[in-house]
Amino acid sequence: MNKHLVTLSVAASAILLGHAAPAAAQTVYNPYTRTYVAAPVANPYVGGAATVRNPYTGATETKAAVYNPYTGGAAHTESAYNPYTGNAVHATSAVNPYTGAQGASATQHNAYTGATTHDSAVRNPYTGAGEASQTYHNPYTGTTAHATEYHNPYTGNTAVHYSARRR
Repeated sequence: MNKHLVTLSVAASAILLGHAAPAAAQTVYNPYTRTYVAAPVANPYVGGAATVRNPYTGATETKAAVYNPYTGGAAHTESAYNPYTGNAVHATSAVNPYTGAQGASATQHNAYTGATTHDSAVRNPYTGAGEASQTYHNPYTGTTAHATEYHNPYTGNTAVHYSARRR
């Protein structure tokens, strides 16, 4: 009897081992399909994104971020839209730790007034240079304005430009 039990155990083990799950580093078990699928390989250059929607207001917001572990560079972007008001916003920023360069920009649109604004700024701490600019446009009133400012504390250079136009 023991001989049959041992033989049965060995046979069952051989059958089970012949159909064992693949190595965890190579595949992932999907409980919905009850199958093993190839595991995705992580890509350090690709970031993640997420979208959130509010069912009551209809507002949608999307955020994404990217980080490069080899260069240390990072970037972030964010967008939002509200279908009831028609307002939309988009913002982006980036930084490079090796050069110290930083940049950011944002664009807003107001559907009721028709106004669109864009702001941006960049800074390089190694050269000391910094620049900022703003642009505004309203197609209903015909107003357009733009301003730019540049400053470098090491050289003492400063420049300011402003222009406005109205129909």
